[in-house]
This record gives sequence, structure tokens and C-alpha cells, in this order.
Amino acid sequence: MKLSKIKLCNYRCFGNSEQVINIDDITSFIGNNSSGKTAVLLALNCMFSDNAADRVLKRSDFHLPKNMKPEEMESQELYIEAVFTFDELEKGEDGSSSVPAFFKSLIVDNPDGTPYLRIRLEASWEKSSNIEGAIESKIYYITCPESVPITDEYRISPLRRDLDRIRVIYVPAVRDPSKQLKNVSGTMMHQIMNSINWSQSTQEKVKTKIQELNDQFLEEKGVSILGTSIHTQWEAYDSDTRYSNAQLRFNSTDIDSSIKKSEVVFLPTVTGKECTIDDMSDGLRSLFYISLVDSILDVEAKIQQEIDTEPEHVSFNHTPPVLSIIALEEPENHIAPHLIGQLVANLKKIGEKNNAQAILTSHSTAIIKRFDPEKLRYFRLNTGDCTTIVRSITLPDKEKLADQYKFIKEAVKAYPELYFAKLVVLGEGDSEEIILPKIWNAKNGDVDTSGISIVPLGGRHVNHFWRLLNDLNIPHITLLDFDREREGGGWGRIKYVLEQLIQNGYPKSELLKTESGCLSDEEFGDMHTWDVNDSDFLQSWISCLERYNVFFSTPLDIDFLMLEHFGDVYKSLLGKKEGPRLMVKEKGESIQKYIKDIEGKEPAYPEYIDRIADDVRHSLKECGGNGKTYSEEQKKLMVWYTYFFLNRGKPSTHIEAFSKISDEMQVSMMPPVFARMITAAEKVLKENAYEDCCIRKMDTM
Repeated sequence: MKLSKIKLCNYRCFGNSEQVINIDDITSFIGNNSSGKTAVLLALNCMFSDNAADRVLKRSDFHLPKNMKPEEMESQELYIEAVFTFDELEKGEDGSSSVPAFFKSLIVDNPDGTPYLRIRLEASWEKSSNIEGAIESKIYYITCPESVPITDEYRISPLRRDLDRIRVIYVPAVRDPSKQLKNVSGTMMHQIMNSINWSQSTQEKVKTKIQELNDQFLEEKGVSILGTSIHTQWEAYDSDTRYSNAQLRFNSTDIDSSIKKSEVVFLPTVTGKECTIDDMSDGLRSLFYISLVDSILDVEAKIQQEIDTEPEHVSFNHTPPVLSIIALEEPENHIAPHLIGQLVANLKKIGEKNNAQAILTSHSTAIIKRFDPEKLRYFRLNTGDCTTIVRSITLPDKEKLADQYKFIKEAVKAYPELYFAKLVVLGEGDSEEIILPKIWNAKNGDVDTSGISIVPLGGRHVNHFWRLLNDLNIPHITLLDFDREREGGGWGRIKYVLEQLIQNGYPKSELLKTESGCLSDEEFGDMHTWDVNDSDFLQSWISCLERYNVFFSTPLDIDFLMLEHFGDVYKSLLGKKEGPRLMVKEKGESIQKYIKDIEGKEPAYPEYIDRIADDVRHSLKECGGNGKTYSEEQKKLMVWYTYFFLNRGKPSTHIEAFSKISDEMQVSMMPPVFARMITAAEKVLKENAYEDCCIRKMDTM
């Protein structure tokens, strides 16, 4: 039995549009602060907690619509629904441990369908003389399929003992592990310890030993004096015969009282000292808490096995829950980074158990990158009405687009910070990842403070990234290489971007609009063959795409762009015996010269002319052009482009160059496309400031 989905309506930050959240064996809720992650865990806890106090609804649990003051609301209704499936039936197992309790309430959508269970909490709030208002709540089995409207005939009231077969263990972000790690009433340890079937002989032996200990304790002279004084003085105060004989005792005389004192300790190690829970750091206590949950689940699985195989010889007087849902907030709290990998592995093992699932919330990229994107649920606050929207992560079709699926999945796992960004900037590769933050920092301050995430595309599958970010409603700006005269570049690159924008839902009639009308399908299909020499027409299309936040590093790529604007800085990085070299003939002899020493000299060496043509071919790559659309200065620059970026490491070259480029120089000599990108980014961030305002408002309610 597994929880497969949660439905919420008008619960806390969830508005009157039903939100459906699909749940796996292990699921991670991610999103910014106050986006609704904790609310879902509390909703589950409200239905299935083994603590009755947690199941009581409060006024604050009912959604307050935007722009409405609490005193203005007259009434409100909410519901929380949990849908459970029975994997054991799909696998051909008998389901005897889980199905019987819920058999009469199971639903089948079609004759060959797998049964599922719907449990729904419905509640209403009305203003009354009570400051909290009047709250009515009821929990039901819903016995109609999800596609059928719910009427009273499909509502069946369950027994609480049956609902208790499903248990939520809620672990808040701010937690006190020491309490749960001791055998205190109401804790997991107490429930298991209190259900042990102690043999009669063990009980008698423990009782005898405790009595011997008490007798020895009372023989001590100081204890005897204190005990006698307590007895004598109490007699002077009260004469009730039930309580007249006050005695000092070392411990209780029965096993039940003794086990209440039990707790986990750590036996002496090299320090020679026995340690208790209180001696542990917060991080170790949190880890051990999670380990304890795992231990309890393991014990309960063995209890169920005993019940199934040896019902006459069970070790515990306890019927385990059919399903335990671990609702864990921010497991990374207090945990050292090097332990996070093991922590996630242990949580995944819990989720793989037949009697357990794990749902966690996290802000840690170290945790999120260890999850498959399919296991993530993204929470975002809708700025229109300040309600929560939950999305699954959209990936390419695993079967039809295996390569794209693998690339996007690994890219998203490598850059999980994009989920928390106010703005994502998609670039081609490593160079953008270095250059763009530097340029932004010089103009507007720290990228991280601004909430910008730079994610390299690797030059592939931009359409899938756009679909992912659009589905999650995360603003994004894209910077692509224009690759003029390279295969697929120039008009081909513009055509590709237009195609992907259309596939992502942008109106074709607007994207392909020209002064003479809209491009026909035939004209659009031939766009990649258009004349790249028509620079004005080409620029008009580039400018058009910038309105959709798609920018190009023209004419070639970002590395060439940096050379054009900061070429002297890059050349200054080289020592006297560094740089591109050339064998030239002088006075009949071949002499090696550095190109930086012969640049600008007239007449130019024939070998230098040939070298320029050769490096143009290298720069434009195989199947590329001959550089006819580039100026003579740009062609000469391709010699340096080949040296710095085709024969050396790009990242190290850019990092070294930026060490010599001041912030003032970056701003004053900034390529125009960067300036336009920054303006677009500032506009997006300004719009996002409204969302932050909504979040702060919700926090004060």
C-alpha cells in the first residue's frame, strides 16, 4: 500500500483551485521559503498523525484569499484528500496485511483496473462568538472514482482504528531529537517498548532484582534518615489512609515502570566514557533520529512477519501500521556536507520498504542533486492570487528521446540551484558560466544576491530547458552563439530558435510577422538558406528575438566577442615567448616570428596571409564558410581566437583575463548585447520583487 497523490483545496496557502501532488516511494518538495511545502506535510499529519492534538484544525488552516482581511471572511470550506494504491496487488501478492481493513471502501475504475483508496478530510469554518470561529470537520472514505462528482451516497465514515493503520511521522525543521530518542510517552520508542510481550519468568526476575536493589538502597544510613523524616513529616500533614505510608524508593517494583526509564546510550569507546543522547551534537542527534525511525520500521516489518508466519509466538503485542509515511522537513539541518550523501541513501532505503514512504522538503542543492528530477515536486507562489502551485519536473520522453532525456536530466541534477532562482540565464557552456557573472557583478553587484542562476546548455536541447522552465514558471534569459558561417549558424540559428519558441507555445503569427505579412511555411522552411550578407535584415530578426529574451553572441560566439572588446587584455596575458608563431622567409632563410610582433606591419608576410586564411577555416570549423561576411580585422582576430580558445583551455584563459579587467573597464567596454541582456534581466527581477512582497505578506498573516 502506497500513497500515490495528495489533493488540497483551501488549505492554508492552497486556494480554491484543487492542487494535485503526485507522490513516489520517496519524494522531495522543493521551492522558495513560504511556498507551501510544510503545509502539505501538515495536511497529511492532520489526517494520519498518531497524536490526536495534531489532527485538530485551527482557523489558520483555512485559506484566506488575497486582499481579504481575516475579520472580513464569514465562512470557508477546505478539503484534503489522500489517494492510496496497492502495489502488492499489481505484483500478484495477496495483500492480506493491507487490503482487508479497507476492502469495502476500495474503488476500481474499470474491470481490469487496480483498486485504490480515497480518504478525504472535509471541514468548514464559520464566524461565531468564539474568537477561533466554529469549525466542523469530518473524515470519509470516498467510494466513487475520481472522475465522478462526490455526493453523500459516496461518503462513508471510517473507524479511527482503521485510519490508524496509516501513520504519518512528522519531523519538523526545528526539532528536539533528544525527546524522541528517549522512551518518553507518545514517542516511537515508547510505543514499541510498551508492546513487548515479556515472559512471566522475566517479569518475576526483574521484580526480584528491583526489590533487592531497593532494600540495599534503604540500608544506607543517610537514605534511612531521609526516608524516616519524609514518612514522619507527611503524617503530620495528612491522614488519608491511602497515602499515609510514604516511603523513599530507589526505583519502581514492576517492569512497566522500569522500561519507562530506558533510553539509548553509547557504550564506552576509546574515551572510556559512556555517552548519552544529550552528549551528542545536534547534527548527530538528527542523524540518529532518522536512524531510529528506520529501526522502528524494520522492527515493525519483523512484527508483521511474525504475525503472518507464527501468530501464536509473537514478540510484541502490537499490530504495525500498514503504511508509515515519514514527513521530514529539511533533513540537511545541522548535517555536515560530507554526510548528506549517506543521509539521502538511507532515506531512499526507507522509501523502498514495503511498509514505508518518505516525503521530505529541502532547500539544499546538495540533497536535490542526489534525487532524480522525476522525484521532485516544485512549489511556487502564484503572484496573481498568492496561492501555491505545484508542478512536476518536465523531461523529454524517455523512450523516444533517450539522448535528450539523459542530457537534460543530468544537466538539471548538476545545476539544482535553478529551482530557487529568481532568474535563470541559459548559456552555451563554460565560458558563459565564467563571463556572465563577472559582467553582472561589475554592473549590479553579486549574482547570488540578485537570485540569478547561470546554467550552461552545452549547445544542445535549448527547447527542453525552455519547456522545463516555462512549466515551472521560472523566468529565464538565453544567450546563444550566433555561429555565423558555421554549419547551422546564422539564419539557421535564428530559424532553430523560432521553431523552438513555436513548439513552446509562442504564437507563430507574431514570431513570423514581417512588414509584408507573416512568413509562409515554405518561406520559413527556407530561412536557413537566406543571404547572411544582408546584415540589416539579419539584425532586425536578432532584435525581434531579443524581445523574447533570446540573445546572440554575434558574430561568432562569446569567446570571440570578448576578444573583440578586450583583445589587448588577452594578449597582455602572454609572456615574451608565448603566443601564436609563424615561420617566415627573410633573406632566403626561414625564421620563426611571433604574430604579435608582425601585426600591423606593411607589407604583410605572405605566410601571415595564409595563416589568417587557415585559422579562419579552423574558427568556422569543418563545413563552415570562408569568412566572407567578416571584416579583415575580424579575420585577423581569428588567429588569436584559435590560439586562445581552440588550442588552450577557455575557462582558465577567461579567469586570468578578468583578473586584469577592472569593474569600470567591464562596464565602459561592455559588449552591447551584454548591456541589453542586463536591462532585460533587471526588468524580470523588478517584476519578481512583487512575488517577494506577496511572500512577506503571507508570513505576517
